[in-house]
Amino acid sequence: MRNYVLKRYSAYFRGWCQAFGEHESIELAGSESHWLLGENQVGLVLPRPQVRLLYREVLLHEKVPALTFSKRGVEIGTLLLPFRSESQKRVLEAFEQIIDANPEFHVFLTSHLLYGGGNKIITFSSKRPLSIIYKEIGTMQVNLKGHLG
Repeated sequence: MRNYVLKRYSAYFRGWCQAFGEHESIELAGSESHWLLGENQVGLVLPRPQVRLLYREVLLHEKVPALTFSKRGVEIGTLLLPFRSESQKRVLEAFEQIIDANPEFHVFLTSHLLYGGGNKIITFSSKRPLSIIYKEIGTMQVNLKGHLG
């Protein structure tokens, strides 16, 4: 297992975020969730009930739980977002390429008009978000189990 440290960011003002940009969308079968593959970034659009579960996992603990990517899916605490198709496994390959190309890795919220104004995208990127919008709020452990690609 390979371990990395992810820098976490929060917008200075509630609701502010930069646009995700051009991407390929991979819909998670049977849900409203989408993985987005863009240049130097991977995004995840979740429906509101799953966002609430994710917030509970991340915000209700003194220490933020590790984020684990494996062939099974993405895990954070007790929340599992399984990969159910070969196209979803391409997310793992993109994630691995991004993190291998630049070990400085960031997570922040973005938005995109295609996914509704109220929806936010959890964005993993090798590029820092815009410092005029975001401040660094801490770190998080990221684990890559085995060779993903």
